[in-house]
Amino acid sequence: MEKTVSHSEILSNPTNWQTHYLKCEEIKSELAFYTKDLRFLQQLLNRYFNEMVKNEPLDEIRESLMRFQDLCYNCDRLMKRVKDQQSHLINLMKGISNQAHDTLLKEQFSIEKRSTLLTKNFNIVKKEMFTIADHVLESKKDSENSTYGT
Repeated sequence: MEKTVSHSEILSNPTNWQTHYLKCEEIKSELAFYTKDLRFLQQLLNRYFNEMVKNEPLDEIRESLMRFQDLCYNCDRLMKRVKDQQSHLINLMKGISNQAHDTLLKEQFSIEKRSTLLTKNFNIVKKEMFTIADHVLESKKDSENSTYGT
């Protein structure tokens, strides 16, 4: 299990800004992957939404859709923060930064923490969406089988 690093530990350690920049690149890459998967899940929702509403409890659907929308929003927002952070890191490495080092380090820590949380939430939402879609497809299959059986 990963050790959680406190703000005081971050501020007391020597800083390699390039390492932070590369970590932002990794996070950006992960977010791009999640964005593609979120587009696929959106297409799945668009295709099966009417059947979902007919076959699934509406409260569960509503909760899942709210989590999905929150995830999409958080993914976009985190991507913007990562890009902004990289811009600040580049300026710092060039020597033209007007931001305090501790501010950049705290933002880096926050980005990494939010990235971990987003990954966790993404896996939960993805599983929920696939479970709902699976139920819809099973219901559709059962209704087609009962139609052919008569």
